Amino acid sequence: MTMDEPTKKTGLDRRSLLTGAAIGAVGAGAVAVGVGKLQATRAKLVTPEAVEGGPAQIGETFADSRPSYTGEAKAPAGAPNIIVVIMDDVGFADLGCYGGEIATPALDALAGSGVRYSKFRTCAMCSPTRAALLTGLNHHSAGMGWLADIDSGYPGYRGEVPTEVAMLPEVLRGAGYATFLAGKWHLLNAANTGIAGPFTNWPTSRGFDRAYWYQGHSSDYFKPGELFDGNAPVDTPQDSDYYLSDDLTTRAMTYVRTQTAVAPDKPFYLQLAFSAAHSPLQVRASDSAKYAGKYDAGWDVVRAARLERQKKLGVVPADTKLPPLSFGAKPWAELTPVEQKAFARYMEVYAATISALDANVGRLVATLEELGIRDNTMIVVMSDNGGSPEGTDDGTPNVFASAYGRPVPVAQAAAMHDIMGTDATFPHYPRGWACVSNTPFRLYKQYAHLGGVSDPLIVSWPKRVTAKGAVRTQFVHVVDLYPTVLEAAGVARPAAWQGKKLKPLEGASIVPTFANATAPTRTSQYYELGGNRAYEDGKWRLVTRHTRGSSFDSDKWELYDTSHEINELTDLAAANPDMVKAMLAKWEAAARKYQVYPLDDRALIIKLSQDKLRSARKQWDIRPPIDRLGHDASPAVCGASHVIELDIERPKGGGNGVLLAHGSHHAGYVLWIDNGRLIYETALLPFRESIVADRLLPEGRMKLRYVQKMTARPFDGSGSLFINGTQVATHTFERCLLAPGYDPFSVGSDVGNQVSAGYTGPNPFAGKIHRVLIDIDTSPIGPIDTMNFLKATGNMG
Repeated sequence: MTMDEPTKKTGLDRRSLLTGAAIGAVGAGAVAVGVGKLQATRAKLVTPEAVEGGPAQIGETFADSRPSYTGEAKAPAGAPNIIVVIMDDVGFADLGCYGGEIATPALDALAGSGVRYSKFRTCAMCSPTRAALLTGLNHHSAGMGWLADIDSGYPGYRGEVPTEVAMLPEVLRGAGYATFLAGKWHLLNAANTGIAGPFTNWPTSRGFDRAYWYQGHSSDYFKPGELFDGNAPVDTPQDSDYYLSDDLTTRAMTYVRTQTAVAPDKPFYLQLAFSAAHSPLQVRASDSAKYAGKYDAGWDVVRAARLERQKKLGVVPADTKLPPLSFGAKPWAELTPVEQKAFARYMEVYAATISALDANVGRLVATLEELGIRDNTMIVVMSDNGGSPEGTDDGTPNVFASAYGRPVPVAQAAAMHDIMGTDATFPHYPRGWACVSNTPFRLYKQYAHLGGVSDPLIVSWPKRVTAKGAVRTQFVHVVDLYPTVLEAAGVARPAAWQGKKLKPLEGASIVPTFANATAPTRTSQYYELGGNRAYEDGKWRLVTRHTRGSSFDSDKWELYDTSHEINELTDLAAANPDMVKAMLAKWEAAARKYQVYPLDDRALIIKLSQDKLRSARKQWDIRPPIDRLGHDASPAVCGASHVIELDIERPKGGGNGVLLAHGSHHAGYVLWIDNGRLIYETALLPFRESIVADRLLPEGRMKLRYVQKMTARPFDGSGSLFINGTQVATHTFERCLLAPGYDPFSVGSDVGNQVSAGYTGPNPFAGKIHRVLIDIDTSPIGPIDTMNFLKATGNMG
């Protein structure tokens, strides 16, 4: 058979061959003894017909029994392959097909071959949106009322989806689908992310056959330190041309190619969850160079141009007007030339990050076409929330620096122009560009206003979606995608799961909208995230922006008629008090039904710090070698008094390298030996502080100690180094490191994106580490230190 020649069915199938062999075995004897004897002999040699749909019939011998085969579940005939592409922090207006100037030809082509939705809503943040997508339940109903990471002790805020909720890949796998994940998960409590588990809610325990993934909010794009293949950690890539969006797509393509080769008749569900365009905004310099000068005109000009394109594309009404810039963004003309230069560069990097994502979507679609399966593959593209304000008013070359209370001055950021977006930075754009991402809506990610919850949604399925390039204006919420996928697959959701009756679905399929521009969809939906709340009902939208730390009763509710203004321009609350009251009552009923209470407006960094103190281990006893430890499941030494004691042995004539490290040069600390000298170093790009021993280390076995004493937690303190009990260096920190970045804790080498600029690669210790003892002050932070902490990190409200 040649590559171009179709496979031909052979003349004998396996059963005929076995039957023929049995007959041949008796040969001429069959003629002599007659047909009866032949049949008796055949019964002893040939597998009997199976029982269909019932138990096996078991006699005393093989000859008088009939088998029954269970087999694996088979998907319905003609079931499509399904791919869900999740973009991260990509706003409503960023893609070309939604009015953006960013080059997104692959995503635009999907929109051109299918339908895109102009009234798609999400949950304003990543974990809640992903939980709703994967369960068909509102995010509080699914236990994800806030980010994963934290179990707050209440049903709506578990930070993990309970195992008695049937996730989408679990249902599809049970119905005969192969299931794959490549990319972001972020549905685990921080305490459950370590290599020791528990693995109950890791992707391969929640329905995915294969998973190449990471847990956190985002990841380093060039040197991700916490990738997993199933439950096994993946070594940090050391390839100079490595890029995470490429890697995730290549793994997704490999899953698809393998599945098609090995089991071509078995459909697959693939969830490709990009890190882009979540901070850090990282991309190859050659990609960001393509956007040089593109944003020099500023966000006011770019936002206005996007709105005009949106009108022409039909994704907003022709009479739509822009709202004022949201808080945190000044008119471009009021910025200094230095600010304009720095801010324009951030947007160049952001745009290039999305273009790199788009190129990878193009690679995946080309693979489907090459394999001949594109026609019956349904591709759903969505973003998890609106454009992010987390880059602050001025943007930042390092999101950890601003989050950890040590913002980088704009002039210093502007001087980093040429390296912005490379591995030398960990940047995020300023809020003015988030206003552009969310054109024509108000506010941002984390808010219940439309800028936080309005997102692109594209569905392309050549076999079934024939309204090429159409814009659908029906109201769709992310909770509706679960039943949509199941209906498209021809799969029914089970009535019970893990021995318990399932909650009724809280979403409804939108499959009818694929062909019908007027097919009915939901008419109402509640929203809540961190105290920001809203309720949509028909044309009316009631919404409030909560001020952190203030009374919820004092929140000002706004009322909008979205049939006249889709983007919350004219507040009608004062003129319609009865409508406000009625809408509030509906929100209240939904809140009680879907486990929204208790409302909690604390910032993530506060919740995390308090949760870590509640569950932090005081003492660690480590006997290397050990696997890397995930950054959320490691010794929590930063910002606390602690002692690290090492029992090591240096060989004669050498013994340099990393003793232990946690984090990266973007945010991390390392204890290492350089040319025989002990060094403790912290990094919070562009800031570095080092403590260097005043003498060389001896050879042979010795005890080393690092002691950190806090005078005011978590920022003020000093560190000292000891060799065999003798102090050899001390240093008062300008500011102690609040926390490491996304990279893991490792002993004997620096396995993530390296902390120190003094070495390259993992820099393993050329000696033996016998033992590491860590003792941490886990006592509660006092009220004065808490107030100072809140003020320094900008979380006072």
